[in-house]
Amino acid sequence: MGKENTYIQMTDENIEILQKMSSDFHRLYAEAMKEYGEKELKLIDDTLNFAYRMIQVIGLVAGFGFTALGLVKQINLFILGEFFLLSSIVYGIYQIKKIYTSNLTSIQKSSHNSSKVFQEKSQFFQEAISRVLQERKLDMIDFQSKLNVIDRKLLNLFSKKQSRSLKDEGEFLNVIIFFLVTGSILLLLSFLSK
Repeated sequence: MGKENTYIQMTDENIEILQKMSSDFHRLYAEAMKEYGEKELKLIDDTLNFAYRMIQVIGLVAGFGFTALGLVKQINLFILGEFFLLSSIVYGIYQIKKIYTSNLTSIQKSSHNSSKVFQEKSQFFQEAISRVLQERKLDMIDFQSKLNVIDRKLLNLFSKKQSRSLKDEGEFLNVIIFFLVTGSILLLLSFLSK
């Protein structure tokens, strides 16, 4: 009545089922890691496109002032307006880099943690199949117990809620818009006579 009672003889059909479980898991693993990679690339692309558009719009407004420099009636308002516009460019680039770095770090950490658990399960299947092919038997209680532990790790990993606030990440846009509007108004006022 020892541990030997928990072993079952592994027929070719049982081995095939075990190999299918492993194959299904590896397909899931590949899909999950592909998803993380695609998210990282999309985040990089979106961030760069957004930064480019914002800087381009603000640059156009700031450039407008410099092209009409000869028409400026109030140089102090012109300088202050350009200062606000250029500040919004610098501030925007800084904030975008900060958010990008934070998001990328978060995705990479999550990807790394997922990869570790997936690799653990992959190794578990490889060892189990190798042992079964050599011994033609499997300790089902031990196998299921270890598989349950690894599966719980995977479930815990994917069920964690993100505590990040998109509102906080988007607040910098309000500052940029304020700088853009203030700078534009000051720039336009600089063309008016006192």
